[in-house]
Amino acid sequence: MPLPIEEIIKVRKEKLQKLSKLDISGFPAWDRNWKKSGRLMAIRGHGKLIFADLINQEGKQQISFKADKLGKLWELVELLDMGDFIGCNGQDYITQAGEPTIDIEDFALLTKSLRPLPSEWYGFKDVEERYRQRYVDLIVNSENRKVFETRSKVITLFRKKLDEAGFLEMETPVLQPIYGGATAKPFITHHNDLGMELFLRISDELYLKRLIVGGFEKVYEIAKDFRNEGMDRQHNPEFTMLEFYWAYANIEDLMNFTEELLSSIVKEVKGDHKIIYQGQEYNFSPKWKRVTFRDLILNDCGIDIDIKDTEEKLLKEMKLKKIKVDLTGVIGFGALCDTLYKNVSRPKIIEPTVVTDYPSAMLPLAKKTSDPRKAGSFQLLVGGFEFLKAYNELNDPIDQKNRWEEEMALSQKGLDEHQVLDEDFVRALEYGMPPTAGWGLGIDRLVAFLTDQHTIKDTILFPTLRAETSSSIQNVTTTDSLPDEREMRFVAVLRDNIEPGKIMNALGHMAAGLAGGFEKAKEMCFLQYTDKNKGIHPNISHYPFIVLKVDNSNQIRKIREEAKNKGIFFTDFTSTMTIGSSADQVNATKETEEKDLDYFGICMFGKTSELKEFTGKFSLFK
Repeated sequence: MPLPIEEIIKVRKEKLQKLSKLDISGFPAWDRNWKKSGRLMAIRGHGKLIFADLINQEGKQQISFKADKLGKLWELVELLDMGDFIGCNGQDYITQAGEPTIDIEDFALLTKSLRPLPSEWYGFKDVEERYRQRYVDLIVNSENRKVFETRSKVITLFRKKLDEAGFLEMETPVLQPIYGGATAKPFITHHNDLGMELFLRISDELYLKRLIVGGFEKVYEIAKDFRNEGMDRQHNPEFTMLEFYWAYANIEDLMNFTEELLSSIVKEVKGDHKIIYQGQEYNFSPKWKRVTFRDLILNDCGIDIDIKDTEEKLLKEMKLKKIKVDLTGVIGFGALCDTLYKNVSRPKIIEPTVVTDYPSAMLPLAKKTSDPRKAGSFQLLVGGFEFLKAYNELNDPIDQKNRWEEEMALSQKGLDEHQVLDEDFVRALEYGMPPTAGWGLGIDRLVAFLTDQHTIKDTILFPTLRAETSSSIQNVTTTDSLPDEREMRFVAVLRDNIEPGKIMNALGHMAAGLAGGFEKAKEMCFLQYTDKNKGIHPNISHYPFIVLKVDNSNQIRKIREEAKNKGIFFTDFTSTMTIGSSADQVNATKETEEKDLDYFGICMFGKTSELKEFTGKFSLFK
């Protein structure tokens, strides 16, 4: 049985004291160069011959320590641990097993590691711990290091290709007196000396377009943006955007340039235009499919938004077509079109597809086409991901101000997310901005796609996380600053033809599995209720728990597949889990093909909007 981590740390600190007695520092000054320096890993062997791997950015190098060759230095070898940094000199040779090795003649301890690295015994308890201690994750997981090497390469390629195309990289303010450039909730801070609220930027757009007004014709910025919104596999409050703006270009120029730019980057990064993401092949070879927003909605929903061109008409048609989507906080024709698109059409888009001519009501910063109902715009979508948005930029100051005022009016009616009026930007447009096209692309999403990562958290070195607590599940004792309970939910789907005792047993097992789930535990929120007599009623879920019913196992199988595809956290229960002991149940499940499993139910936790997409048609379990 391995020692607890605390005991291992104690032993290593004792070694540090022994080193001190030998007049050796565990953290010496760097005072000479060595043939090879790096971190010790995989120490193996015993007696008077020890092998180890020396790891640095160049890769792995096997080294050997021989007592008869090292003499007094052998005392130091016996005080080394996996994770220590050393510098060494020695002769190269090939072992009998054919492994290139350095036979150590001289070495020195460069840094003593006091905490053991994760292993089969001391590994991370959950995925979030891996994100929180990314520095350790990078040490022990070379595949994850490759993800971030790819990320660096992608950003370098964008800079190189945009620079070659004549674009200039610019820097714009992170702290802004007015947030704008996107429809999103900002983070708010306060400047004490100025006595004013400031916002972390949600987009670089408005400042980059001010530079176009100022006479620059091709500008870009790769920068951190911040949006105070929910987190899921495609969203993090802090993310990296590439935005560029091109004077005297139109949306057609932009589509052609974008296709050439992205397809070439995919080819250089992957060696091929074809990539595999989550088991699905995608082909980025030019020419990409193009479809108008109107045709997309018409094909998927049977609704012509050119005819049903008001909020009232569209709502009526959606009811007639029995299209069910969550319309909480959705106000106005543009927001309604966007909701319809995101819930019905976007998930169906697989291969790289350019969607053009969005309703102008959806894009308050985009210039209208000859048809005033349409904006000169496009989005690139792949596998349900939105990669970028591109516009013919609105340069009419009067129209721009009117659109913002319309959005502000809708906000008074309850529109959740909206843009705000930026008088200074209107003033800039009054000086004149030439015809301009531009777009913004999420670097994190693109890298996730190129490296086959299910969530963008695996492409962000230090993703935003809940505060570290002793408990893996958030337990709240006050109702102050609670998250919006409408954003997340638990959903159980149960067979209604299973006897009550068995189905309740299945539900209990699945609910316990969700609560103990390592991946989503910290996104759950539990309240502590107190009665009038000060009695405590702990761990009551803040988020709703919806129980639905289906008729058969195949329906649950399909729900399970949808949850997997969307990255929704779930547990399920089958008839094989009712047989004998736990060991019997494990074996019975192992011996049954998935297609033959008889599902009793499934229990899920995730975003309300995503769960409603494929569970909204089922009725409540009564």
